[in-house]
Amino acid sequence: MNPREHYRKLAFGIKDAEIRAVAAVMCEHIGEENAVRLEALASRVNMDDRKVRIILRRLRNEFGLPVCSISGKAGYWLARSLSETKPAEIEFRSRARENIENANAYQNCQYPPKQVEELREVQPALIEVEPEPIPHWRW
Repeated sequence: MNPREHYRKLAFGIKDAEIRAVAAVMCEHIGEENAVRLEALASRVNMDDRKVRIILRRLRNEFGLPVCSISGKAGYWLARSLSETKPAEIEFRSRARENIENANAYQNCQYPPKQVEELREVQPALIEVEPEPIPHWRW
């Protein structure tokens, strides 16, 4: 079975009409050289770009269609084989690593010192305790 037939079979098994419509169009775009631009894909299925991006992610993550895209090259396509997905996979892993590094950086940022008002909320007893008056008979 050739890739187009294989992907059409998978696409027509999808019950949700909107997802099926995007999958059917993607079956015509197999291989990076046949990539379809997001705007063109959205126009063909009569949806906005954001919704199509969400559906493309679902096609990959939930329905097992190897939807690929990489930075610097416009468009989306279905891979013919696992090896054709490697550039997209590498890019996703690189972004994930970068996002984790960025998130972890917040633990090492130089924040301004807490204001007295904030400290009162955290430890009011330490901030608002006034010294006990010394009885006058002890002087």
